[in-house]
Amino acid sequence: MFSDDDRIRPWRDNRYYWEYNGKPTLLLGGSDEDNLFNHPELMMRNLEALAECGGNYIRCTLSCRDPGNLWPFAMVDGRYDLDRFDARFWGRLRSCLREARKRDIIVQVELWDPHDFWDRGDAKIWSRNPWNPAMNVNYTAENTRLKERWDIHPSTQPTPFFLSPVLKDDVLLSYQEKFVVKVLEETLDFPNVLYCIDNEVRAPPEWTLYWARLVHGVAREHGVEVQLTEMWDPWDLRHELHSVTYAHPELFTFTEVSQNNWNSGRTHYERLIWFRSILTKYGGPRPMNNVKIYGAPEPGSPAIPELNVDRFWKCIFAGCASVRFHRPPTGIGLTETSRRMIKAARTFTSSFNLFNCEPRPDLIEDAEREAYCLAEPGETYALYLSKGSRVKLRAGISKVKTMWFNVEKCRFTGTETLVSEDYVFRIKPPSRGLWLALLSTS
Repeated sequence: MFSDDDRIRPWRDNRYYWEYNGKPTLLLGGSDEDNLFNHPELMMRNLEALAECGGNYIRCTLSCRDPGNLWPFAMVDGRYDLDRFDARFWGRLRSCLREARKRDIIVQVELWDPHDFWDRGDAKIWSRNPWNPAMNVNYTAENTRLKERWDIHPSTQPTPFFLSPVLKDDVLLSYQEKFVVKVLEETLDFPNVLYCIDNEVRAPPEWTLYWARLVHGVAREHGVEVQLTEMWDPWDLRHELHSVTYAHPELFTFTEVSQNNWNSGRTHYERLIWFRSILTKYGGPRPMNNVKIYGAPEPGSPAIPELNVDRFWKCIFAGCASVRFHRPPTGIGLTETSRRMIKAARTFTSSFNLFNCEPRPDLIEDAEREAYCLAEPGETYALYLSKGSRVKLRAGISKVKTMWFNVEKCRFTGTETLVSEDYVFRIKPPSRGLWLALLSTS
């Protein structure tokens, strides 16, 4: 049994981070599928491997388009009945949450994935989707706004499925509501669940706000305070759609910034810092989650491990609450490299009080050298040097103990004391490549 205090929720002392079982925690993850629950054997392998390397975070998109996946509904004579649920699907979902909880792993559940609702190439996902009027016994294209064929990419134009509140499609909406209520009934008893309405959606705000209010309403009826967000499609966090999330803190208790991970270099980092500052103006700090960190330079390209790793570390040093390596092919998933990074991140961030720190790019004089700082000024300064370059740190103190952390070997390699009369420390890594440094006054 557990109490409400054990549930995943923003940490009371610094709401940019999460707490679970009453203690602050950094969510670190990676998996080889986004809908891991619908791949039972892979799920168990990934959960074991993730726990072994110190990970505690997976993604659970309620997507069903892969071979061997189950849909939520029962099939009758070749068509689905949206009034009858398939117990096997829900058993897989509960099993995932149960096995994750055993390992203190947090599961971020996404209710809808727009990529399940269009006919992409030969896959014809929408043509075989139970929600398609041609595939169920419950409604038709005549008494709903749905089309039996839809081959438009969701980033270009949302399908009518994601317009039901706007179009007042009450027939479709009644079945959508029934599905969401069922998801909540199956998951609210678990303390290790975060909720996200969509995967990279470009629907009107009315769609997202409708489901946010419904989710909170159902949760309140069950006596549960849920943690909810939305993942918008635009890569630029300054896009107006992202404002729907940060302008409604009463509905969205955390934020999802994953699409920013298509950006690279300083832009990738600076957009996160900008977004963090915006949160202070709209209801105060909230966790910034990255349920998927891409390794590909652009959609359709294969992942580049070095790029995936760099984005992973920059998200941590931008003060994000969660980081997860996205699945192949656009992410490196739960490979040897990602497991090594997760272990290194857990080891390094556990060596100082991460949850009292904040990103401080203003303390780095040589920002163009790709150096990033988390600091509790006057106490601790953590540095990520992505290229092993020399940098200058304005610490405001005259003496620090410096420890270098070798990411590849996952250990500290040496300690030195630095003294500076002008309070500016010249930091030089032991060698080229990726290094972390921890500077402290004690």
